[in-house]
Amino acid sequence: MLEELKNLLNLAGQQKNKLIASCVLSVIGTALGLVPFVLIYLVMLELFKPVIDQAYIWKLVFWSITAILIRFGFMGLSGSLSHIAAYSILYDLRIKLAQKLGTLPLGYFSEKNTGNIKTAMNEHVENIELFIAHHLPDLTAAIVVPIFTAILLFAIDWRMALATLAVIPVALIAQGLMYKDYKPLMKGYNDALEKVNSVVIEYTQGIAVIKAFNQTVESFGKYKDSIEEFHDYVWAWTKRFVPSWSIFSVVVVANLIVILPVGAWLYISGSLSMPTLILFLILGIGFSEPLIKLNVFSSQFMQNMEGMERINEILTEEPLLEPETEKIPLNFDIKFKSVHFGYGKREVLGDVNFTVPENTVTALVGPSGAGKTTIARLIPRFWDIDAGEISIGDINVRDITTKRLMSLVATVFQDVTLFNDTIFENIRMGNENASDDAVIAAAKMVHCHEFIEALPAGYQTVVGEGGAKLSGGEKQRISIARAIIKDAPIIILDEATAFVDPENEELIQEGIARLAEGKTLIIIAHRLSTITSSNQIIVLDEGKIVEKGVHDELIRAGNLYSRMWDALMSAQDWKFETDGGEDVS
Repeated sequence: MLEELKNLLNLAGQQKNKLIASCVLSVIGTALGLVPFVLIYLVMLELFKPVIDQAYIWKLVFWSITAILIRFGFMGLSGSLSHIAAYSILYDLRIKLAQKLGTLPLGYFSEKNTGNIKTAMNEHVENIELFIAHHLPDLTAAIVVPIFTAILLFAIDWRMALATLAVIPVALIAQGLMYKDYKPLMKGYNDALEKVNSVVIEYTQGIAVIKAFNQTVESFGKYKDSIEEFHDYVWAWTKRFVPSWSIFSVVVVANLIVILPVGAWLYISGSLSMPTLILFLILGIGFSEPLIKLNVFSSQFMQNMEGMERINEILTEEPLLEPETEKIPLNFDIKFKSVHFGYGKREVLGDVNFTVPENTVTALVGPSGAGKTTIARLIPRFWDIDAGEISIGDINVRDITTKRLMSLVATVFQDVTLFNDTIFENIRMGNENASDDAVIAAAKMVHCHEFIEALPAGYQTVVGEGGAKLSGGEKQRISIARAIIKDAPIIILDEATAFVDPENEELIQEGIARLAEGKTLIIIAHRLSTITSSNQIIVLDEGKIVEKGVHDELIRAGNLYSRMWDALMSAQDWKFETDGGEDVS
C-alpha cells in the first residue's frame, strides 16, 4: 500500500502539499472528536466525588464545546483543501491523457477499443477525484485515530483496553479473506466494465442501423452478452465476498459482548470505577466505526490503484519517436522507397515505390483493401513503417517533428469527424488563427456558404455530436473547407466527394481544384471519372503497385485500371426493366 500511496503523491504533482495538509488536518480534526469523551469521563469522575467542583465541571463543558467547534473547522478546511487538490489533479490528469493520446500512433487505437480509453478517461479519473477529495483524508484518519484511541484506552485501564480490542484479530482475519486475490479480481472487473463501455458506444453509434432493420436491444447479441458477462462476474464476486464481509461486520461491532461482562466483573470486584466502565462502553462502541470505514476505504483504494495502473498504461505508452535534431524539407516532393507495412502480422503494403512531384496531382486507385488509405495515413506518420523510407523533400518523415509534419499535411478523410461545436469553429479548426472572413471564404470555395447561411444560427449553428444535424454531403464539404483554411502545402483527399450528391459534385471539384493550386495533391478515389486529369495515377492491388501512368496510357494498357474503367462505364449505363419491359433507369 505504501508504494501505491507514493504513486498517488507522484500523480498529485504540485497538489501534493495540499493533500498532505488535508490528511494532517483530518487526523487532528478526527482526534479532536475524542476530546469530548475524555472530558465527559473527567466530568463523571468529578460527579462521583463527595464534594463537586462546579467551576471545574463548567470549564470541562466549555472545552468540550470548543473542541467540537475547532474539530468542525479543521474538518471543513481539510475537505476544502482535498477538493481543491482533487479537481486540480482531475484537470491535469485529463489534459495529460488527451495530450498523450495525441502523440500515439494510430496503431494504438486499433489495438485498444474505445471502451478502454473511455473508461480510463472517465470512470477511473472520476474515481481518483472521489478518492482524493473524500476518501483519502478519512482513510488517513481511520488509520491514525484508532491508534490514538488504543493508546488512550491503555493509559486509562489496560485490562479494559484488551477487552475492547479482543475482537480485532478475528476482524482482521475476516478482512484478509475478503481481500484475498483482490487485485486479479479487480482487474477482471475492470476488463468486464471496459467491454460493456465499448459495446455501449458501438450500440449507440449503430442505433440507426438497428432501428432500420427492426432489431431490438436483446437481438444485439454482442451488447446483451457483455451485459450478462458483467452481471455474472459481479454476482460471482459478491457471493464470494459476502460471507467474509458478514463476519467482519458482525465481529467488529461485537466488542460490547466482551467489554460489558469484563467491565461488570471488574466493577463488582471493586477494581474498576463506574466512570471508567461507562467511558469504555462509549468508546468501545465507537471504536468500530473507523475500522468499518477503513475496510470500505481499503476497497476503494484498491479499486483506484487498479484504475491508476490503467491510466499509467496510457501515460507510459511509447509515443512516436521525435527526431533529436529536426530537418526541414525545402520542397514537397513525396517519395516512397521500398516501403513495407503491416497491421500486426498481416502485411498490407509490400515493397511500394513511387514519387509524387511537388505541385502535381497524384491519384491512388484500386480495389477495396488494396492499401490506398494506408499509404495516405503513412505520409503524416500516423504509423511508423516496418521497412523502407517515406520522405518529403528528400527528408525522412521520421526526421521531421510531428508538429511540423502535421502542419505540412492537410487530410480530408472519407469518414468525416466533426465536433459538437459550431460550424464556424469546426472549419476554423484547420487554422485557429484564421479570421472570420477567411472562414467564410473557405466555405464559399466548396459551396457550403449557402446552406450554412440558410440555417437558423448560420455559422454559429452547433452541428451536434459527430455532425448529427448535417447531411453526409454537408459534413464532407465542411471538412474540405477545414483543409482549405489550413493552407498546407500537401493535401490528401481520401474519397473526399464520397457523400456529395451529383448535383454539387462538379462545384466541389472546382473548389478542390482551387485548393490544389500550388500544392502537392494526393487523391484516393473510387470514382475514376474524378481523377482522369491527374498528372499521375498509381494503381494498387493487394498492397502492391501494379500500374503507373496517366489516364489515357492506362486505358490503352488494358490491365486492371482499364477493367475498372470499363466497369465504371457499364455501371453508368445500368438500368433495369419491369416485367412489362418498362425502362425505369
